[in-house]
Amino acid sequence: MTRFLVAIGAVFQLTNFSLAQSAPNAAECDQIRQAVATYGYVAAKRHALANYGIEAVRYGDRCLTKRHLKRG
Repeated sequence: MTRFLVAIGAVFQLTNFSLAQSAPNAAECDQIRQAVATYGYVAAKRHALANYGIEAVRYGDRCLTKRHLKRG
């Protein structure tokens, strides 16, 4: 659980409203994908929403969506 909090915390501390408006950074997206792979999408999204707000969740979703579109 501590690793999850550290990984998500590090990502979303870097994320503020101005970053949420721009394209996701590759390094931040890697951290978000790692947290989702480790703890699952629902848990990562719930944690981000509870601690960082809807803008952070949208930012994370953009990272995951763009990656998904590259594969498809």
